[in-house]
Amino acid sequence: MSTGYNPIIELAKETGTPLHRWKESTVLVDSEGHLVSSRDANNALKQVWNVLEAAMDHSTKHNAGIHSSESLYDFFESWCDQECRGGRMTEQEVKLTLGMSQMWGAYVGDRVERQSLKFYYLEDCIEGDDCFIPSNYENIMNRISALPLAHAHIQFESVMVSVQDSKAVPDSVCVTTSDGKQQYFDDVVVTTPLGWLKQHKESIHELCPRIAAAIDSISYGRLEKVLVEFPTAFWQSQTIKAAHDADEIVSFVHWLSPLYATATNPQGWRLECVSFHAFQAPYRRNILLFYTFGDCSSHITSSIRGLEGEARDRWLREFFEPYYSRLPGFTQAHQPLRFLATEWCNDEFAGNGSYSNFQVGATDAAHDVEAIRNGMPERHIYFAGEHTAPFDGLGTVAGAYTSGERIAERIIKTTAGIPAR
Repeated sequence: MSTGYNPIIELAKETGTPLHRWKESTVLVDSEGHLVSSRDANNALKQVWNVLEAAMDHSTKHNAGIHSSESLYDFFESWCDQECRGGRMTEQEVKLTLGMSQMWGAYVGDRVERQSLKFYYLEDCIEGDDCFIPSNYENIMNRISALPLAHAHIQFESVMVSVQDSKAVPDSVCVTTSDGKQQYFDDVVVTTPLGWLKQHKESIHELCPRIAAAIDSISYGRLEKVLVEFPTAFWQSQTIKAAHDADEIVSFVHWLSPLYATATNPQGWRLECVSFHAFQAPYRRNILLFYTFGDCSSHITSSIRGLEGEARDRWLREFFEPYYSRLPGFTQAHQPLRFLATEWCNDEFAGNGSYSNFQVGATDAAHDVEAIRNGMPERHIYFAGEHTAPFDGLGTVAGAYTSGERIAERIIKTTAGIPAR
């Protein structure tokens, strides 16, 4: 169920929101804390994308024959082993490629070892450029919200506690909020994150068993972001000099599982970031945006929960300094100016996580998504969100937006008596 349509890209163009397209320019730090050559780093990144493409093709074509216990990392190991045996990769190249394969965690919110190979094809995104908004979503949000703000009655700071068929008002759906109020609607669309649904299935009274099973089955990621601002982009000027290429702008930095940060990271969680210095003016900033996932995200968010000011910055500095301090050109004069860290894992209304993914053990993931997407139309209760998106939009903002459009169209047609396609 692919659309090839990315509404966020179209809205960005319509509203004059800038879009940045990343260049494959990578800095790689090995497990010992040493810089890997630019050639080897970019070659490893290229190899990772080659394997991911091969795995996607394998998952798409052979889904039925893949065991639910097989992971994407299993595919990486098998692929690299064959390449090494065939003399097409050296042992060092295999080591770097397998280490870099962990970058997949920053896409789905958990370790590559947890990614289902059987349902990896559900992670295939909308075709087109991989874009990043270097400013913010303000113009897009203003464009999207204009109509509902003008014509809808929006209740802020109201927590929904239950949705159920109305006994008092025939052919309607009753929504109860935390203040005890009951309101009645012809149709209700539940747009809460999947993580919230997992913890509050009882809020949808008499939830269809197939939908309940699907909510339990689909996994939920733990992706977090930490922005670190510096007085200068020290990593950029030194890297250019080392590479003898004045046109090279670093986009990505990867740290393989570290052996040098045992006090703060004994589990050896690998890290990665993108450089905001790669943006064009006026959006260029001396900022590294770190992506963390899985247990690493849980550790960070649980550790900084409740911390404010200097105490919070001190914890983040101690955790991240072993990494940014190993970039070329770093000195004590380049200490961070400030930190900004998300805490989705601590947020009840975010479902204590990020977005859906498909982990090993899943046996019917595609039909799980379709079950939630179908909702309970006979009871006028529907679901929208990234976990109900077309398959090429799962886990994305574009997918969430598209799911809302489709449900709205579906309700309008049902009300008008037009048969569903």
